[in-house]
Amino acid sequence: MSAAILVVGILFFLAHGFSLLFEKKAVPDVLLLMVIGIAAGPLLGLISPADFGKSGAVMSAIALVLILFEGGMTLEIGSIRSTLRRALPLFLVTFVGSVAVAVAVGVFVLALPVLSAVTFGCILASISPAVVLPIAKGLGLSRETSDVLVIESSLTDVFSVILVFTLISDKGSGGIAFGRMLGSMLSALVFAAFIGLVGSYIWLRLLKFVRRFPNTMLSTFAFLFIVYGFSQFLGFSGAIASLAFGLGLANKPFGIVQRMGIKMKMPDTKISPSEMAFFGEIIFIIRTFFFLYLGISIRFSGWMTILIGLALTLAIYVLRMVFSVLRPASGVPRRDLELVAVMAPKGLATAVLAGLPLAAGMAGAQLIRDYAYDVVLFSIVITAALAFLIKRGMLVGLLDRLFAKIPAAQPAGAQPETMRKGAKARREEKKGDSERAGSKRKVR
Repeated sequence: MSAAILVVGILFFLAHGFSLLFEKKAVPDVLLLMVIGIAAGPLLGLISPADFGKSGAVMSAIALVLILFEGGMTLEIGSIRSTLRRALPLFLVTFVGSVAVAVAVGVFVLALPVLSAVTFGCILASISPAVVLPIAKGLGLSRETSDVLVIESSLTDVFSVILVFTLISDKGSGGIAFGRMLGSMLSALVFAAFIGLVGSYIWLRLLKFVRRFPNTMLSTFAFLFIVYGFSQFLGFSGAIASLAFGLGLANKPFGIVQRMGIKMKMPDTKISPSEMAFFGEIIFIIRTFFFLYLGISIRFSGWMTILIGLALTLAIYVLRMVFSVLRPASGVPRRDLELVAVMAPKGLATAVLAGLPLAAGMAGAQLIRDYAYDVVLFSIVITAALAFLIKRGMLVGLLDRLFAKIPAAQPAGAQPETMRKGAKARREEKKGDSERAGSKRKVR
């Protein structure tokens, strides 16, 4: 017991050291924490996920909830519409493309049945917000770019979970119920967001009363867990509810209801800076555990599995980078766009989902799990490595050639708009000159 407590203390200081290293040298701390987990788990066999029992899965879910809550607190309600417009094309291409690549590998390489291959694709289509957001935060991306990554990763995570559960439930029918899947996804998103926003309003109204009691600094987290659990209990997305809860606390978007003619009292309380600082410390500790546990959960199943998993991961990244070059997100600076192009890491959600087909007795479930674990590892390594190289300026020549059409000093997509405005101004100026010239001729 004393040795375990000693290790926990050492890991805490190591995590702080890794975080400082990320700030100074751009070496992602999440990768270093995962490496420790892999070394202690699958390589040396000192610890396994079973040693944590159910607490491992619970703590991982808490980590996801807190990280999404923190992401929601950084979102601005005024930028949501433009952020969605930028994030949706990237989300659709990455999600659908990842599914298509994985289905092709599943059917033609692994000889999986179509339903199993589609399930495999949906498992790998998730982008982990718990991995993306800490890396994005450490890289110093602009607020607009970070918002795009928050929305995109949250959507992929939710859609992946819903689709996988739906496909597994359709296993006995031998078909895929597309209508039911679409309805499940839309209801999970809309109602979860509604629950999160209503929860934020209720909590802001209660917060002044709750602060009268001692030791209530963590009460916001407790209410967040209630919102998450209630949303999950109703069959909606607890992740989106957590994101919306943070968004509501930070932005108080309740004036929209008043403008609709509904009378409601606006809350006059807000989360204080000291509470935000305390939340940051708690999230840091939970995030450290998350990546260690993720490394411990990785499994290796032979060189052929590793090679195919690496090839599959590279194919997903190439697809994302090609789309980022051909259709850059408007309003995103080129440097940020280069980093967005490599942000497609999988996480614990993918690792957990990979075990569901095996529990359900789906054909080829063992292969699905083994290859999914490899893709989780390689995707995080590739994301961390490319982010490090881009941050250090080691891929400048290659990226300049790839993103040559995007201005380096201006937001992507701003140049065409400027050119259109300039052309319009020139046409109006020309028209004005013609009218003045005509007036002079009439005077003469």
